Amino acid sequence: MILVRLGTPFVKLGDLIPVVQSRRQLAKQNDQLRSDNDVLRQQSRAIVETGLENQRLRQLLAMKERLPYKTVAARIIGRDASNWWKSIQIDRGSNDGLRDNLAVLNADGLIGKTISVTRGEARVLLITDPNCKASAVIQETRDTGVVAGSDRAFARDPHCVMTYVAREAKIKAKQVVITSGLGGVFPKGILIGTVTGASLNQQTGMYQDIQIKPSVDFNKLEEVIVITE
Repeated sequence: MILVRLGTPFVKLGDLIPVVQSRRQLAKQNDQLRSDNDVLRQQSRAIVETGLENQRLRQLLAMKERLPYKTVAARIIGRDASNWWKSIQIDRGSNDGLRDNLAVLNADGLIGKTISVTRGEARVLLITDPNCKASAVIQETRDTGVVAGSDRAFARDPHCVMTYVAREAKIKAKQVVITSGLGGVFPKGILIGTVTGASLNQQTGMYQDIQIKPSVDFNKLEEVIVITE
């Protein structure tokens, strides 16, 4: 019989085999437990994400029911990394009743308008782009103007500017800006944002330029509503 000296006293080698096997089994069980724990964490994250998505969809559904228009819900499936604040791609197109120049919004307010519509997809020009213009009115004072994206729209915190506002208009911070309904694209009363500042136009001196913080968080867009009629 083979004896191995492990300090004192002598221990039989055969007596160590169950200990080694037990440690291997424990290590295997620990690996399995870690794997199971990872799966549970992934499932937990998926449940949280599903809950957040359901919350957003409920808000969109409630909005659809309030709007007196025919609408289509869509998901955002793409953004142009080089022009982050200019446009987005959605998963609805002409097969769903979409065409160019339709208003796009969500529960927070105005997002933009459709352009370049195909059968199954459409590109949306965002209100933070200087080429997307919307007739607007300051809700408290009823002063009118045109809202479009500003140069700041390409910064981390995009803004819009409302031009052609009367020089004598009494503009204050936090006043609400909504669509006026003129122009045939955006229905009246859609929230655009709030006033953050005002200055006299340097070129003409006849109008004020109003800085506007959009009500929509363009960093977190995932689902939208398109007004088709």
